[in-house]
Formats: sequence, structure tokens, C-alpha cells
Amino acid sequence: MQPVPYCPKCRGPLKRIHRGFFHRRVYSALYACRDCHSYVGHFHPFLLSTYRFIFSRYTRCIRCGSDNVHRMYKRDRIDNFSKNPLSWLQRFLAAPLNKCPACRLQYYDWRRPRPSDLQPASQVEEPSGAQRREP
Repeated sequence: MQPVPYCPKCRGPLKRIHRGFFHRRVYSALYACRDCHSYVGHFHPFLLSTYRFIFSRYTRCIRCGSDNVHRMYKRDRIDNFSKNPLSWLQRFLAAPLNKCPACRLQYYDWRRPRPSDLQPASQVEEPSGAQRREP
């Protein structure tokens, strides 16, 4: 049994409601508040990752939305390649090849990967043999 989600406006309990034709295409779950009658929906993961890919300053993975990607010089025949139309379009425009190590997806994108100094400390790899100094 799942815990009851709560409304972000009034903290009242939410009730899962029936999704119509349009809502099924956009939301994976739709809830209504019993107290204030507002709606809360969870977008499909595919839509979120595509939104992040399109509107990000730096390149992001099309599948999982991760910004921890790196450039590749040559396509790896073992790992999956993106079937997203945006990636194919950029491939025909001679964009560089990128790879997401989290989901092992390869895709094309013109934007640069996020610089390592802007990534959270848990994602930045330290050189081998280097010790971290505490201030």
C-alpha cells in the first residue's frame, strides 16, 4: 500500500482521479485535493527528460536527463544509440557524439557537456593518488 500524497498548497490528502484522453498522454498519475480541489499531476519520465534536453544550457541525456555526459570521438557499437528525432536531426547536421555513463546511451548534440566545476562534488572525479584537503 502506497502512502497518501499530500497537496502542496493546503497539505490536505490527495485522491487519485481518472485521467482523460489528453491527461493520459501527459501525466502518469493525476491527483485531486479533497480540501482545496486543486490538481496535482506527475509527468511521464520521457516528457521530463525531453524537456530537460531541449531547454538546458548544456547537453543532457535524452533518456534519463542526467547532465553527467562526456564526448566521444567514435561510436561504440556495444552501447545503445538514441532513436530520438532530435538526436537524428543533429546527427545529419554533423553534431558531436555524446555518451551518458548512467544509462549508457549515445546521442548527438551541439551543446557542450557541463563543466566539471559546475557539477556537484559527488559527481566530480578526483585524480588517482590525490588526497582531498579539508579546510
